[in-house]
Amino acid sequence: MTAAGQETAGTALTEDRPIGEEGRRSLQAYVAGLSVPMKVELAAKGNREVRSILSRDMSSIVARAVMQSPKLTEQDILSYAASTQTHEEILRAIAESRQWTSNRQVVSALVQNPRTPPPAAIRFLRAFQTNELRILMQNRGLSAAVRLEARRILAQRH
Repeated sequence: MTAAGQETAGTALTEDRPIGEEGRRSLQAYVAGLSVPMKVELAAKGNREVRSILSRDMSSIVARAVMQSPKLTEQDILSYAASTQTHEEILRAIAESRQWTSNRQVVSALVQNPRTPPPAAIRFLRAFQTNELRILMQNRGLSAAVRLEARRILAQRH
């Protein structure tokens, strides 16, 4: 990314600092206008806000670049797992990572996210308690496959 590109965004894209709603909209517009290679480069170097915007990008290449960012934190992973706007590639990568799925909050957010691919969500259902399975079973926002598997596991326990 060029220095001129960073000036266009109005704020340093690599420093984590709070920005207002107007700054966020400006940043979203700027990132939307970038080419895929520039977004990939920005995913590696960008701050939390930039990575959050890029996590919703339609390109799976950009999504993979976000997950490979050295600046990724557990808080980022938890917010990606819970967001219904996150790219499925990111949700799949989180589900496949032992490091991230060792956190119970991340697993719970993944399973309850309707965008998580059903096979990825189903893998974690056995670790859920009976009352949690009942809630999942009744959640119409989840895929039918996840709800059916929750019902099946619940029936096996009784």
